[in-house]
Amino acid sequence: MNRKNLRRHGSSLAITMVLVTLTALAMTWLAQTVVQMQRINKRKADLTRAYYAAEGGVALVQHFGNYPAQFTRNPALFKSYPGTTGATIFPLLNTTLGIGNYVITESELTQMGFPPFLSQDGRDISSVKEITLMPPDPANDPITCFFKIRSIGRTKTGIERTVVSYMEPVKSLKIQLPAGLLSYNIASAFGNARVHWGESWSKSNFDMLNRSQMGYLVPGSVGYDPYARYRSEGTITFPATWSWGLGADLYDGTRTNPGAAPASGKYNAFEQRLPSGTLQWPEFDYETFKDLAMSHGRYYTTDAAGNIYRNGIEDAAHKVDFYTEFTVPDRATSPYDLIFIDTINGQPPAADGSNLATINVSGTGNGTKGVMYIAANMDATGVGSPPSMVAQDRSGTNRSLDKIFHDGVIYTSGTIAMSGNAGVYGSVVTARGFTGGGTPDIYYNAKLADGLLYGNGNVGSKLKVVMTTNY
Repeated sequence: MNRKNLRRHGSSLAITMVLVTLTALAMTWLAQTVVQMQRINKRKADLTRAYYAAEGGVALVQHFGNYPAQFTRNPALFKSYPGTTGATIFPLLNTTLGIGNYVITESELTQMGFPPFLSQDGRDISSVKEITLMPPDPANDPITCFFKIRSIGRTKTGIERTVVSYMEPVKSLKIQLPAGLLSYNIASAFGNARVHWGESWSKSNFDMLNRSQMGYLVPGSVGYDPYARYRSEGTITFPATWSWGLGADLYDGTRTNPGAAPASGKYNAFEQRLPSGTLQWPEFDYETFKDLAMSHGRYYTTDAAGNIYRNGIEDAAHKVDFYTEFTVPDRATSPYDLIFIDTINGQPPAADGSNLATINVSGTGNGTKGVMYIAANMDATGVGSPPSMVAQDRSGTNRSLDKIFHDGVIYTSGTIAMSGNAGVYGSVVTARGFTGGGTPDIYYNAKLADGLLYGNGNVGSKLKVVMTTNY
């Protein structure tokens, strides 16, 4: 081999060594890159898992709001209704957070039956490390809220993510009903009903019942009800069965309280011509209830003939009968459902009532239960003989009530007509007036002064997230 060939072979060897070295370096770099990418991807996966675990902590608090008994550390903390009036929606939670933060640890959650999150193959991948309930801080919070949830999620590798969710009770839950009968009375004359255990309000004139039916307003009488009161921004019209004058049933029809002394004082339960603003009227927002029912409750539409259709599908297959669809055989075990019956055209109620159907209710044997938002006129004078029910009066004593057609709240965008057989335990609210057809008894459920009653979880969460930050 001559010198020229030796140089050629030496050059090839050098090039080969360089290529081998570069390849080795490239493979090493590639391997390191793959390892690094695996580490990055694993960290990203862990960060995602930790984030979802933290979000799970927020969802858990919402769950406790619906099912307070499952928060065994202190079920009363998330109980919505204390059974007393004038309290907040979540009274103990509000009081507790007025003192400071409230911490729920991972071990406490495990003891309550909320274990770590598992993969499809059963591996422990993440958990809620800690949940802290915090009071609002109006000076520094980016949004107004009822309280805040700081939830920390942690993976098995120790990666943590924290979310802070700003919480509010759902709008409809915050509607407080101060009376057993509220008539906004935009168009119709007020009818007759006896209200027990609470007040009756009207924005306009209304007709009082005969004196013989109002003995329960007299102190010392059998069945005397100290909570019953009739209040109006209009005038109360009394029939001829009521006496007027010094020491009589009533004294002067121009006075705010015509039954106060120098009348006999026996009927000191009437107030009329109250200035606007004296009575605080709750708002039943059409869109709020419609959205809630479409998401979590039972949504129905109507046609001009007053027919009702399930899920807004107006055909024969979805047409329902009011009595068959909404009455329940056993109210004691049924939840407080949300039912929304829409206008004829699916638009908010017109000022003149032109898009409101008239729904006629007839039947006998069963009753209804829940929060019924009826964007229509309702005629329940055809109700036969609904069942009795046991309910607590204002003292907490169980009482048997006869002929109770509805347990809960009925709201009508139009008028509502009820017969003597169509009693209610809860509250009746009507935008266009309560009309007669009998003398139904309405027994006010004082818990409604704290907010609307819903069954646990059957209309979605009682607490909603209005904003979330994470870090």
